Amino acid sequence: MKKNLIKLSLAIAAISTSSCFAGQIISDMGQGFTPNKQYAFGGWNLDNVDVKIVDLNDPHYNIGTFNDDGTYSAMGLGLSCESDISANGTVLGRLVGKEWPIGEPAGMKIINGDKDVKNGKPQNCIMTTTYLAGGYLNSAAPQPNICSGPFQSHKRFKIDMLQTTYTAEGAFGKPFDMVFNLVEGDSSSQRYQIIQKINNHTGKRLDGYKVEVLDDAKMANMALTLSLGYGENSGSNIWGTDEMANMSHGLWGPIDSHFGAEGFFDNKRSYYPVGLSNGNTVISYIGPIQGGNYQQLFGNWLPSKWHPMGIFIDNVNPSGEDELLAFWGDPLKTGVNGWHKGFSDGWVSLTEEEEALWTAGGQYYIAGVEDSVNLGLNFIVNVGDNTAIGSTLTVRITPHFAPSAEQGTPSYVNDAPDPTHEGSERPDSSDGKGGVPAYDNISLLVMIFGFLGIGALIARRKLI
Repeated sequence: MKKNLIKLSLAIAAISTSSCFAGQIISDMGQGFTPNKQYAFGGWNLDNVDVKIVDLNDPHYNIGTFNDDGTYSAMGLGLSCESDISANGTVLGRLVGKEWPIGEPAGMKIINGDKDVKNGKPQNCIMTTTYLAGGYLNSAAPQPNICSGPFQSHKRFKIDMLQTTYTAEGAFGKPFDMVFNLVEGDSSSQRYQIIQKINNHTGKRLDGYKVEVLDDAKMANMALTLSLGYGENSGSNIWGTDEMANMSHGLWGPIDSHFGAEGFFDNKRSYYPVGLSNGNTVISYIGPIQGGNYQQLFGNWLPSKWHPMGIFIDNVNPSGEDELLAFWGDPLKTGVNGWHKGFSDGWVSLTEEEEALWTAGGQYYIAGVEDSVNLGLNFIVNVGDNTAIGSTLTVRITPHFAPSAEQGTPSYVNDAPDPTHEGSERPDSSDGKGGVPAYDNISLLVMIFGFLGIGALIARRKLI
C-alpha cells in the first residue's frame, strides 16, 4: 500500500501542476488538497442536486453546509454526505457518499489526465470523492483517490434509485439526470469512464435499465456518444460482456487476480448483457439476469426492502469490508428457510454451535446483504467538440420495472431474523407487492403473511 500511495501522490502532483491539459469536463484539480474543500470540484452541475452533510445515525437531515465553491463545514467521525438528485422538485436519486474521513461532499468528482490508468482505460473518469488508505482526511497529508487508484479503494459513486422513480410495472420509470459542466470552447475529444453503481431502492423489482447521453438541449448529439469499453490505443475490449453491468463480484464471481475466493453465492458473475443503440447514444437491457445463480436464488433485481439477511463478522477495519458468513434463505428449495453457508460450502446449514455463537453478538451481527441490490456499471462517455454540445452534457439513467407477475414478496423475507446491526430501517417489505413469482413456489397464505413485513436495518458495510 505504501508503494501505491507514493505512486498516486506523484500522479496527483503531475495532474495538479499541469497547465497544458484542457479537459472537456471542468475540474479544479489544480488546487490540490484543500481542507474542507472538495478535491476536483466544479464538473458536476448541482442545479438539480441538494448536497447534504448528514449524521450516519439519522441520515435524513442536513446538519452542515456545502457551498457553491465546493467548500463545506467541518466534518468528523460519524458524518457523511448525501446528494439528492431531483427533477421538477421531486427527489428521484440519492448519491450516498463514503463516511468521513474516507470521503467528502459532494460525493462525485471529475479527474482529467490520469496517465497511470491501465488496460486501455481512459485517462479521465467520473468517480466518488474518496481518499486513500493511509491518507484519509484525518491524516497529516490527505491523498485524494483518482482513476488509477488501487483496487477496492472506494472509487465507485453509488446512487440509490428511489420509490419516486416508479411509474408502472413492466415499464420504464422516471429517469434521473447527472449533468456535467463543459470547458467553454474546448474542441478536444476526450473519453470519461463512469465508475459507479446504481442501487434498487425503488420498492419494486427491476428487470433492466437504460443510460442515455444528451447535450445541453437534452438531445442526442453526434458529438456525444457512449461506449462499452473499447480500449484506447488498444486492439482489445476493456471489459467482458459479464463485466459491464454486474452484481457484486464478492457475492457472484470467480477467483481472479483481485479476488482470492469465490463469490459467496456463486463462482460465476451475475450480470445484465447490455447493448448499445444505433448511434451509440443509449445503453440498455430488459430481461432476466444472466450468468450466475442470482435469478435462481432471488428472481430478478431485488429492491432494498427484500435483500436477504446475512450474518457478518466485523473485521475491525474501517476501510475494509466485513465478511459474510451465512445468509437466511432456502437455496436447496426444501420449502423451509434457515441459516446457510455459501455456494462454496455447498449451502450447508449452520450447526447449533455455530448459530449460537454467530447470533450472540460481539464481533458477529445480523444485517441485510445490501450489495445484493447494487448493480455495478462500467461504460465510457465520449465527448467531442463542446461548441457542438453546449455548456453541459447529461448522463440520464432510467430503471425498468419488472412485470406484476414478478413482484411477489420472497418467502425468506417473511420469517427472517431481526437484524442486530445499527442502521436505518428499510421500507415495509410488503409495500406494493404484486403476484407470487414462479421461482418462490410459496402459497397464497405465505404471500398474505408478507403483509405483516419485518423490521430490518441496512448494513453500512458491503461486499464490493
